[in-house]
Amino acid sequence: MKYTQTSHSFTPRFNGPSVDKLTREQLNIYNSIVASRPRTGISGPFGPWLAVPQIADPAQKLGHACRYGTSLSPHESELIILLTAAKHKSHAEFDIHVGEALKAGITMDVIESIPRDDEFSIIAVQECILPKFMNRPRDQVIVRFVSELLDKSSVCDATYKAAKYALKDDSVLVEITSIVGYYTFCAYTLNVFQIPTKKMSLTTEEEGDS
Repeated sequence: MKYTQTSHSFTPRFNGPSVDKLTREQLNIYNSIVASRPRTGISGPFGPWLAVPQIADPAQKLGHACRYGTSLSPHESELIILLTAAKHKSHAEFDIHVGEALKAGITMDVIESIPRDDEFSIIAVQECILPKFMNRPRDQVIVRFVSELLDKSSVCDATYKAAKYALKDDSVLVEITSIVGYYTFCAYTLNVFQIPTKKMSLTTEEEGDS
């Protein structure tokens, strides 16, 4: 199954300051980002963020914590990120993370089944995604929690209690909520500045770059 990328043809409104015009503070942050992301460097939302160092520096540190510093597996984190991108109509964010999701073990069938843009709702997500995780109860709990948070900007007591029971600790819910929040910030940045992604061809055998 082949994934159809949609964001590679975007015309950017603002890619951020050029390297030759960076201040010393911006250059320090730039080098820090490049060092922590050797495969991709300054891409996605990082370019626009560099225009405001006071935002870029804590943002990249929060992103690193949300991506690599939680108790969640890469599979779980990428599932949360894809749902967040789908809700916020961020085709760039979704495209960027398809490759990472495949590497984390999320199948193309699941990726293609995620309701996107105006089709996103709690009911649509649960009807399309939950049946694909019949043997993964933890994933089901995460999907229920995240889809409700994205659709309602909060979760009801029943959803919270069910997630806490399944995931064992409130701190895991802090991690999930933080990932949703951070990647919402990323999605808004990518959407506003129309940041394009690299042209790529992804199938179930191929990997993307993020």
